[in-house]
Amino acid sequence: MHASTFQPLVSHDSEDHYTPPPDKNANSGNQYAVGMLMLRRLYRIFAVLLASRTPRRIGLGCGALLVGKLAAEVVFYYAGRLPSEFYKVLGDKDLKAFFPLLLRCMAVVAAAGTARAALDYGAAALGVMMRSALTTYTHKRYIRGRAFYETIARGTVDNPDQRITQDIERLSSSMATILPELLIAPFLIAYYTVRCWSMAGPLGPLAIYVYFVAGALCTRAVMPPIIRRVYQQEREEGNFRFQEIRITEFAESIAFFAGEDRERTAADAALGRVIGVQHALLRKQFWLGLITQVFSYLGATVSYAIIAVPIFLGKYDAKTGSELSSIISMNAFVSMYLIYRFSVVIEQAKKLSDIAGYTARVVQLWEEVDRIEDMEHNLGEEGDEDDMRIVAENVTVSTPSGEQVLVSALTVDVVIGRSLLITGPNGVGKTSVLRTLCGLWRPAAGSVRVPRHELFFLPQAAYIVSGSLREQLSYPGHQRGQSSGSLARVCGDADLARLLSAVGLAQLVGRITSATGASAADHLAYDRPYPVSFWLKVLSPGEQQKVSAARALFWRPRFAILDECTSALDSAAEASIYQALVDAGITLVSVSHRQSLLKYHHMRLDLLPQGQYSLTPIPAIA
Repeated sequence: MHASTFQPLVSHDSEDHYTPPPDKNANSGNQYAVGMLMLRRLYRIFAVLLASRTPRRIGLGCGALLVGKLAAEVVFYYAGRLPSEFYKVLGDKDLKAFFPLLLRCMAVVAAAGTARAALDYGAAALGVMMRSALTTYTHKRYIRGRAFYETIARGTVDNPDQRITQDIERLSSSMATILPELLIAPFLIAYYTVRCWSMAGPLGPLAIYVYFVAGALCTRAVMPPIIRRVYQQEREEGNFRFQEIRITEFAESIAFFAGEDRERTAADAALGRVIGVQHALLRKQFWLGLITQVFSYLGATVSYAIIAVPIFLGKYDAKTGSELSSIISMNAFVSMYLIYRFSVVIEQAKKLSDIAGYTARVVQLWEEVDRIEDMEHNLGEEGDEDDMRIVAENVTVSTPSGEQVLVSALTVDVVIGRSLLITGPNGVGKTSVLRTLCGLWRPAAGSVRVPRHELFFLPQAAYIVSGSLREQLSYPGHQRGQSSGSLARVCGDADLARLLSAVGLAQLVGRITSATGASAADHLAYDRPYPVSFWLKVLSPGEQQKVSAARALFWRPRFAILDECTSALDSAAEASIYQALVDAGITLVSVSHRQSLLKYHHMRLDLLPQGQYSLTPIPAIA
């Protein structure tokens, strides 16, 4: 890293310390009600979808779907008229007109089927575009700065991964399904209202409108509990998935401990909670389904009642039997289709309840990121970007909940060339202090200034990524403004070979080629991508820690935070890595229990019980 990459130091002051309040809406009825909160959240969803930075094809897709739906409805209208024409032709026994009508029927039915398939495809494609736009926006907001870390650490939003991967997908597909129906509904309702009026008089559409209002009020009454259950189901699904992922991730440890019974019990318990919520949701959905189905089937009866009025009043007494049958069929079609359009709107209530639940979960994640960003903005930035030091002034470190104070009134100044070793008994808060010093945690009191862009972190459990060996050693990747090709030129094969040798992994390339059957002379040896599972099989835990150290040597930051990052190495390998880091001019802030590491540091911060500490210089060791 170079001086040109320095950024203003981040300051966390006690006056601006933020303790997140409990989410008061999490269990309130307003959180799930079809009201202003849901409308505001839906508005935000559509604002993201239709924003100028979103690909315009979403707006064009909505417009094209609307036009296509209108065109398809014309085809459906002509298809709906065919039965009345058949009643007339067959009633008159008109053989000459029958075969042309039959051919026209086949053509119209083929067109209607094509239109339906095209609309389904268009709606599915629109759902994919919506998912891409919403997920990209969420990634841009969530995986930036410390937003994702603080969201997970604070725990006020459950299962962010599920909200991004699953809830957005379900929201997008549901919206793409319901949107065409809702967009087309006003046009079709207006047209078929006029047609119904012309055939049955004002009583016809009036009866259908009353019928619709009654159905809408009934469905509105049963929707809020369903929205709440949808939200709860998605939360429990995320917890269940997390339990299954843990079994996969820690399979070896579980097998060593013979913990299969314990894990199966936990997995079954998580499944039981999912099933319980699903049963509760089904019970709530039963009443909504009952209402929608009754109103759907009752439509035929209403349509015949509507045409019965003018028939019994003598409006069609002059018509022949075949003509009257044709009129009854046509009126039934018009009335039924108007009722159907209203029924479709009512049936969307179930999907709308799902959309409300998914919208709540997605926008809640955005709102949490908003709060974090507002907090960052209020905290502001202080310090000179050329002031390369880690400074803690009168800092109080506490647990994230604030219930327990770990260290009080900590003051320490780590300057370049003066490394710091943090020691202390287990559970005293060493890692918590480390997180605070590197700017991940906000202090409960005091201030911390950190040159974050000149800081590198080496955790105890090395983070292994998918990709090539070059990408593995150069994580987190190329600098902004550089392509991966320019990175390859900056970090050449010879440089990578020296890095591997410096951390004791000189034979790694040969092992990789042997494991994959590739040639050891392959010029793509550093650039052939592999999944994470491959790296976890090839690299032992100690070698993974060596890879982490190689990354620090590649980037050469001014400061490196070492959280027992050599715990899986023997003393000789550990000493070699520490010496390589010191020789590279990297100032260390380390956590360790090993006395052998004292010689690589200049100060010792010993954490004591009851929030006490001692800061002493380390005598030079020959």
